[in-house]
Amino acid sequence: MIRVLVPDGRLALSVFTAIERTPVTNALTAAVDRYLGPQASAVKRSEHSLSDPVHLHELVVGAGFREVTIKQVIQIIRFDSAQQYVHFQLSATPLASLVGRMANVQRNALESNIARDIRAALASVSEEGLTSPQEVHVARARK
Repeated sequence: MIRVLVPDGRLALSVFTAIERTPVTNALTAAVDRYLGPQASAVKRSEHSLSDPVHLHELVVGAGFREVTIKQVIQIIRFDSAQQYVHFQLSATPLASLVGRMANVQRNALESNIARDIRAALASVSEEGLTSPQEVHVARARK
């Protein structure tokens, strides 16, 4: 990134904190591993690999950036239902590669089972839908 920035250019990036800080994702990965095998959720868990703000700061500084700040931000993610959230995760994220060759009947059953497990794991699923905090580190710096 530093190579393509103009002099005094700005960097802004957002990375997930620890997976436990996003309860719905934590519940999703536990269910994926339960139904598809140990470590099936490794690709989803890897999204949280830069969860340590000190390490993230060191990486940005080590790349040559200056005036580096790291700020935690919590947003609430919302889906109409746990089923909608699971369908999205298994269709539009790297998890899709796990189910791409499944027959529709098998995939629908898997999505229902995972959604059921998420509803059981979270108190934030109601008739109004699914909500969950999602915590990120926002890093800002200058070239």
